[in-house]
Amino acid sequence: MTKAEKIALAARLLEVPADRLEHCCAPVPGLPALYFSIPEKGGGSLIIGDDGGVLYADSSVGYSRHLEAYRQGIRTPLEENV
Repeated sequence: MTKAEKIALAARLLEVPADRLEHCCAPVPGLPALYFSIPEKGGGSLIIGDDGGVLYADSSVGYSRHLEAYRQGIRTPLEENV
C-alpha cells in the first residue's frame, strides 16, 4: 500500500478526515508500516502495514504494547468496526 492508501484506510476506520491524518502519522522504525494516532482523549491508534494489515488500539493501549502486538502478528480483522 502507498502512504496515500494507508491514510485513506485510516480515515475510514477512525472516522476522521484524511487531511487530519496527514499530521497524525509516522513511519514505524524497522517495519514497513505507518502508525496513526488521534491526539485527543479517547482517540484510537492504528498501525497499517504495506501489506494492508491493520492493528487497532484504543487510547488505553500505549505505543510500546501496540507495536509489540503488531510485531507478534496480531491484526484487527477489517470486517470489524474499530
